Amino acid sequence: MNLKYKILAVLAAGIALTACGSSGTAASTPASSAVPASSHVAEEGVTEPINMLTWTLDDLDREDTVTFIPAEITSGVQGGSLTAKIFSCDLYKKEDVENLAVGDKITLHEEGAAWNQFVTVAVKSIEKNDQYHLVTINGGMEEQYGLDLLLEDDTYRTMTFDDYPVYYEMGEKTLPLAKDVVLKDSSTDPQAEAVETTGASAVAAAINADPDNWTAYNTTLVVQGGRVQEVRRIWVP
Repeated sequence: MNLKYKILAVLAAGIALTACGSSGTAASTPASSAVPASSHVAEEGVTEPINMLTWTLDDLDREDTVTFIPAEITSGVQGGSLTAKIFSCDLYKKEDVENLAVGDKITLHEEGAAWNQFVTVAVKSIEKNDQYHLVTINGGMEEQYGLDLLLEDDTYRTMTFDDYPVYYEMGEKTLPLAKDVVLKDSSTDPQAEAVETTGASAVAAAINADPDNWTAYNTTLVVQGGRVQEVRRIWVP
């Protein structure tokens, strides 16, 4: 896919996905400041994601942190709890990406990888489009170890077709619904207003009525203290 086509795909997508590491948004994972510092030390001269190895599924049990996570609900709601695969995506500091040069190295997760499966590759080519805030590395998403990055909220996130992030899997976790959990569902069409459903029983019924359509691309769980406080679902093409 050439850069011109990718620009058109971004403009045409019209979906409400936001950067994976921006706290408080509809499709985000934990902000790095909201989780314990990792003992991992980056290799000198290597650009790494700012959210790499900074949190685990156990952090979802923290009472002092509200966490927004892309998730695939895998078995509906049973006994007041849902089981979901939890996902994240790579985020990079704006200045790190804009200072990259051919010959440098960058670390990334390939699509579908586990959280601890990542590669460090040499930067062989860089193509930038300042108008649309896009950076293509090593030929982009269609090439092995290629990256397309999109600037959002002062960080660059990975991008694949239709503007989706490149998701990697954190693991699977069973989470109880809070008693006053809220479902905000705007998945019927691109302009739909979110329909709100409140209460554990009603939200469970709504999820179980459509069990196969809760994916990382359209679903965000808002979790605090190990309980799901909100479920958000958006329209995707």
